[in-house]
Amino acid sequence: MVEMTRTHFIGIDGGGTGCRVAIAVSSGEVIGRGESGAANATTDMDATIRHILDALAEAADDAGLPEPELAKAVAHAGVAGVLSDEQSQKIEDAMPMATTVTEDCVTALHGALGKRDGILISLGTGTLIGQSRKGHQSFIGGWGLKLSDQASAGWLGKTLLSEVLMIHDGLAPPTALSRDVMHQFGGDPKAIVTFAAAAAPSELAALAPKVTEAAGKSDPLALSLMQTAATYLSDAIDTLGLGRKEVLCLTGGLGPRYTNWLLPNHRKHLADPEGNALDGSLRLAFEAGAS
Repeated sequence: MVEMTRTHFIGIDGGGTGCRVAIAVSSGEVIGRGESGAANATTDMDATIRHILDALAEAADDAGLPEPELAKAVAHAGVAGVLSDEQSQKIEDAMPMATTVTEDCVTALHGALGKRDGILISLGTGTLIGQSRKGHQSFIGGWGLKLSDQASAGWLGKTLLSEVLMIHDGLAPPTALSRDVMHQFGGDPKAIVTFAAAAAPSELAALAPKVTEAAGKSDPLALSLMQTAATYLSDAIDTLGLGRKEVLCLTGGLGPRYTNWLLPNHRKHLADPEGNALDGSLRLAFEAGAS
């Protein structure tokens, strides 16, 4: 067993909806937690660093950890929007302790799978599809809602509006779901266009529950959207490959909704996640401290 060379370990989960920090001691006990605002390195680097430091300060205060001890800790940060080594380095340089910075998809994969080999599909506003196999990680998609994020809540909302406009143009028959959406926008297709032009991903994602609820009532439009999304997920699973003893985790607010839409040979691999992205960050910090 490797003896820990550090006494404090810090996990940082920087996401588009908020930043979370956990501080643990060598036994694994978490002694301090902190939270702050959104952290996306591509969207706003300055705010990302500020919010990470704010959450870190709150966690250190919660743990009663003075600055000299904090500086001796080792940390791992999974941060949304990290697309280059330069971005990682800028965040690392701003930290008061030794820190490794990766994309948040890396820490989410570690958190969900732990030491197991398998695939994680995490679906919320966006999409994360990743595989861990014998220590090697691979990812599919996740390029943002404008170009990717298929099957996510944001994608369901965006695609729903597109389909409603096609129905309005007479290219497909109306359904209860399309009528509901048109009613929401006052029966005016131009209002849909105006909304979509300025809508944040989270605003489009807010329409997703209409789809999942309508699918439960066998609405043709909703069923078509869910089937298209499920086909994408199944194709992604087959592209990555799922070994006989490997697991498949569905997480996020929307992920478990696809359970019954997956192919039977995929469903038999379903397993509960071991933890979340913050757990993954903390686990990676312990691994770094033991090296």
